[in-house]
Amino acid sequence: MANALTLRFFTALKVATLAATTGLAACSGEMPVEKAIVGTWIQETPVSMSADRLQTTTSNTVLTLKQNGEGSLSRALNLQGAGLPEGGIDLNVDLRGRWELKSGQLIQTAETTLITPRTVDALSVQWADALQKQSEGTTASVKTIVAADKKQLILQDTDLGMTDVYRRK
Repeated sequence: MANALTLRFFTALKVATLAATTGLAACSGEMPVEKAIVGTWIQETPVSMSADRLQTTTSNTVLTLKQNGEGSLSRALNLQGAGLPEGGIDLNVDLRGRWELKSGQLIQTAETTLITPRTVDALSVQWADALQKQSEGTTASVKTIVAADKKQLILQDTDLGMTDVYRRK
């Protein structure tokens, strides 16, 4: 009899603790991730990576995630090395598409991609055209949401391992 009462007491205690914890979390003032990530985000620090002697730097990145699932991203892209002229090639990248959350990850699917050269020299135009064609076969981008609140959004690319830090515009 004492074991049955003890079991009921601890079961009731677990349920009460869970209910209290859930209630506190609901009252904590933190927004759910789905709402916290909606808005316009700016990446102030340029991000660089290297592969096959090509240095790629992104800057002036603006990410917009709308509540209806529409999204856009624009950024400047500088490519250097790999036989390119000194100073490299400067491009603009504009993406429009859809976003969704699944298991704590932000999945962005581009519906339209526009890559344009920032200068009109033949080499920049050639690289922009080649990257434009390459982008047409691109699948969705998957990023783990490391942090999301009213002021900051931190995403980590699951393929490249790169971390993007944004502040709310």
